Amino acid sequence: MSIEAVNKYLCSSIKSPYFLVVGDGQYKGVKDKLLELGFTFVKVSDYCGGDDKLPDIDSLLERLKTTDVNASDNKLVVIGLGEYLALRGNNEATSILSQLKDLNIGSTKVVLLLRGVATQINDLQTDPRFDSRRFCMLDKANCDLSFTLAVPSVGLSALPGIKALLIKLENGICGNFVVNTTVSLDKALFTVHKITNAYEGIKFTAHGFNLPRSCGSNMQWAELLKELTQNGGSLDAVFEKNGFDSTLEADFYVRVAGLEYRNWLYFIALKIKADVLGNSYLRFVLNRTNQFEDFKSNVLNAIIEVAHTDDRFKTFYNERKKLVAGYPESEVAKFVASNRRNAAQSIYRLTDNTRVEREEIIAWVSRYGLIPEIAEIYPALNSYMKLYVFNCGHLSSQLTEYFQEYKRQKLSNTLDADFLTKVEHLAETRLYNQLPTRNEVMERIEKDDTYLYWLDSFGVEYLALVVELARKYGLSASIKIARAELPTITSLNRDFFDTWAGAKKEKNNDLDETKHAADVGGYNFEINNLPIHLAKELDIISEVFEKAATELAMHHCKRFLIVSDHGASRLAVLRRKEEKYETDTKGEHSGRCCEYFEPYNLPFAAEENGYLVLADYGRFKGSRAANVEVHGGASLEEVLVPIIELTLKDSNIIVEMLEEFATVDFRKGIEITLFSNCPLKNVSIVINEKRYLASPLDQNHFKVELVDIRRAGEYTADVFSGDDLVGEIIIKAHGKSAKINDAFDELF
Repeated sequence: MSIEAVNKYLCSSIKSPYFLVVGDGQYKGVKDKLLELGFTFVKVSDYCGGDDKLPDIDSLLERLKTTDVNASDNKLVVIGLGEYLALRGNNEATSILSQLKDLNIGSTKVVLLLRGVATQINDLQTDPRFDSRRFCMLDKANCDLSFTLAVPSVGLSALPGIKALLIKLENGICGNFVVNTTVSLDKALFTVHKITNAYEGIKFTAHGFNLPRSCGSNMQWAELLKELTQNGGSLDAVFEKNGFDSTLEADFYVRVAGLEYRNWLYFIALKIKADVLGNSYLRFVLNRTNQFEDFKSNVLNAIIEVAHTDDRFKTFYNERKKLVAGYPESEVAKFVASNRRNAAQSIYRLTDNTRVEREEIIAWVSRYGLIPEIAEIYPALNSYMKLYVFNCGHLSSQLTEYFQEYKRQKLSNTLDADFLTKVEHLAETRLYNQLPTRNEVMERIEKDDTYLYWLDSFGVEYLALVVELARKYGLSASIKIARAELPTITSLNRDFFDTWAGAKKEKNNDLDETKHAADVGGYNFEINNLPIHLAKELDIISEVFEKAATELAMHHCKRFLIVSDHGASRLAVLRRKEEKYETDTKGEHSGRCCEYFEPYNLPFAAEENGYLVLADYGRFKGSRAANVEVHGGASLEEVLVPIIELTLKDSNIIVEMLEEFATVDFRKGIEITLFSNCPLKNVSIVINEKRYLASPLDQNHFKVELVDIRRAGEYTADVFSGDDLVGEIIIKAHGKSAKINDAFDELF
């Protein structure tokens, strides 16, 4: 129909252009037919003065008016005009089309192939002269073009200006066009989207991108858009290129630390992939964070807003602990300060990742007491506070009770009157004299291929931790308890090291300096009287065991021997008792001892090596009071020292209980039989913080009477050969009635 109409126009005497209005579906077909009819095409794009300049329509009109001068241009088709006018808006479109309607083109025939202006063409019909001889409109001439206009500075991959856009339209291409242009098309009849910044460019380029703009700065969005353009608009490709395609939760702090583009991009990757992250706490934080600058601190602090009674808390706690493991102390310190808002609840959110947290935990426990959750919050502190059952003959119970009470008071920063009475009694009776000296124990130590490690100020208070560390590192620990020389000063207690006949030995002063060298350890009783130094003590001991495990694993030695010159007392510092005694000598080692003088009337003083040594918690005048802990005196914690022999655990040793179940006798307790595949000596087990000696039946079998176990249940017990922890068993104790019922059930 359209071509027939054009042919009629060609044969007519009409001296004005013919308006041929088509839709998107007919454009290319009609254009091809016109080409077959011998028409010359006039492109509106050719009238653009530059890549992003609007076409000069006046020049186009002037050409149409003068076409009959050139016989070769007697049949013209103007293309791109309708789309251009629709982009310029209704007023300009109506004006130009009205001029064309009345334009005298002489004998030349001009067809205007138009899209997008059907409404304006219909309006021209108010002129009765503008009838079917002058125009043809195919069907409804539907035109569904849309345009995305981007400011060139955004850097979007797009058509380079208005001229390139018009060329596309003149070729009949449909759909959405993306154009880099500074031309204003605010009045366009088409749907037009504007992109004025990189963030909008990303939203347009990456389908489904829905992060808020606040997640990044203009520079960050611009860099991401640049990468998107280089990677075909694929965010996944950008993330993969930067190493953020899988295991997104690994190396968290390394990836998030810093303010560089790549750190920010990691945050964006996490935000976009939040739904597939395995770490639910990280998802929780991401959901609450829309600014990268807040992300690191939010990961630290968001846990504060979750009650420890919340069903999610335990999972959140463990997942967060992994995430923040790499955070430096300085950043964690800010979290610790913020976490104090609800002091009573703050403990549940702390971890043992950093020293500042470990000290905060100890400060909290000192004020509020131990809670069961300490086992997970601070395992080393929990191990330290476990009961260590001494194996020192008839002194065992007394030492076990004493040091458990000592640790409790050290941690709680208190002194009980009953305990002071006990200390004063021991100061007079001096039961430590019943123990062997350190040198007597050392004489029996095998020195060949043994690494001697002198850990200064290492007392027996840490033995429960020692047992757990040996278990952790897969070591056998043989522990002997000895006494130091009085006074408990290094100069009188170093001969074990100086006379060591072995080839390997080392001295570590860290523990000693932590305890009473404020200028080195950094702790001061006058500034902070809470026992926060305990955190560093536990760290030091843990590091020593890691060294021991390494040396043994590398077969640098067969035995790693940890020995100390003396212990130290925290409670003597807390006591602040000064002896009102005028002498010609002055106190040494914070007054815990002084050179011998007479006469004296001090029932709590021992006379040794030319010194008077206080065995209670007093101090002589003339020496500066200790800041943290003290040694030099004769309290049990200063005098008793461990000799710990570490070896690689023999994985071939198997210790097990022969009975599947033990029967409880409510008067006699229970009796069990142990089997060891290797000969063992001096076998005992520790259960419920009490040691039970085993009677050998032969080299491999041992009978143990647990007279205090009189209730059914499951009991975990450590098995020792001498002082060496060799295994662990689980005792399933049943009452007699339960055993009968079980036998009855098995019949069916």
